[in-house]
Amino acid sequence: MKVVILLVLGLTVTLAAPGTSGIKKDPYIRYTPKLGGKIVGGVVATIEELPYQVAVLRNSALLCGGSLIAAKTVLTAAHCVAENVIFDIAMVTVRVGSARNDTGGSVIAATALIIHENHIPCFSCTAVYDVAAILLNKSAIGAGGVASVIPLATTVPPAGTYGVISGWGDTTWWGDGSTRLMRADVPVYDQEKCHRVYGSAIDDTVICAGLESGGVDSCQGDSGGPFAINGKLVGIVSWGSGCALPGYPGVYASVPNFREWIRTHTGV
Repeated sequence: MKVVILLVLGLTVTLAAPGTSGIKKDPYIRYTPKLGGKIVGGVVATIEELPYQVAVLRNSALLCGGSLIAAKTVLTAAHCVAENVIFDIAMVTVRVGSARNDTGGSVIAATALIIHENHIPCFSCTAVYDVAAILLNKSAIGAGGVASVIPLATTVPPAGTYGVISGWGDTTWWGDGSTRLMRADVPVYDQEKCHRVYGSAIDDTVICAGLESGGVDSCQGDSGGPFAINGKLVGIVSWGSGCALPGYPGVYASVPNFREWIRTHTGV
């Protein structure tokens, strides 16, 4: 899911987080996870194309996306599993090995949620240090359906390099839901240009991706999902201004930046 943030200028910034709560009167407004939906401007994908993609479920309903980085470890966005969203770990399961978020593959229970210690859980702020790991109670490999791990990138490719985003988020801003996995290709966005768009929210902990002309983006429901380049996980869907708006790229937690944190807390 992508969280939506409202700027004082009247623009809505969409964080790729969960989304069902109402709007708060703050400079930035985030929505909580939204059920269903698809990538904006994408195409239907198969799980064979994206075997590392998983659906993070809350009480059996779609909450966010995630990436399988080890047989029993999923990487997702911190805002998807923070304490203001998940009150009991028993609420969390992960569907692996399926291109649908409601059937197929295997549903595996979570045994631990590891959230970056500097993440600030809230519904009315920009997501920061937006990385978390979900530990599973059994191996996702061979559990059912097609599932395999994705390696983690150690460097961010240069601006203009295309990668794949995927998930079950909205196909349009405030669009209808869907249970079918979608994918789309977007390029890494120039970091300095992204900083000029979003200001101090852009630092080394995030990377931006999207077309200058808009039209293709992650959206509500895609939060926590992968941005992969050349078969490696480079980013985690986090937030943005609206969905697929011209000149407003999506913002992703930078996997290379958090590489040491991931290794220290998961052993991957």
